[in-house]
Amino acid sequence: MIPLLLVFSAACAFTDLRNRQIPNALTLGGALAGFAFHIWRAGWGGLGFSAVGFGAAFGIYLIFFLVKGRGGGDLKMMAALGAILGWNNWLLLFVLTSVLGGVVALIVVVLRGRLGQTWRNLRNLSQQTLSRPDALALPHAPVVAVAALFTAIAMRGQ
Repeated sequence: MIPLLLVFSAACAFTDLRNRQIPNALTLGGALAGFAFHIWRAGWGGLGFSAVGFGAAFGIYLIFFLVKGRGGGDLKMMAALGAILGWNNWLLLFVLTSVLGGVVALIVVVLRGRLGQTWRNLRNLSQQTLSRPDALALPHAPVVAVAALFTAIAMRGQ
């Protein structure tokens, strides 16, 4: 499972950095690989394990997608990672991604001299949109890939 996690998340990070998109073929392949691995490993119980992880990740990221905080590729990538990791390990990945993403975003805001503007934007959050031409935007998959590496380290004993 760990090699699948690392290869899939690295491939998503590469394509997201290169094209700012994560191809459907990649996310579908990742999800199918996750389901296949767990079926091979645990039979039909493995299917349930992957399905719960896929569904939980899809449901949580669907909320971010609907409020335009994440793109469709991010949603499908995280759902595939849910199928690969199952619910519990995906939750660890999600928390690590959130913390790491916040740290990276803060570093970018400070380095680009936008701390004051970001603070003002946070005070008027309902009026903000990521589609503004001057909005700072970061690809999500590279942050997820680094969090996946930390998740893999945490999972070594499993």
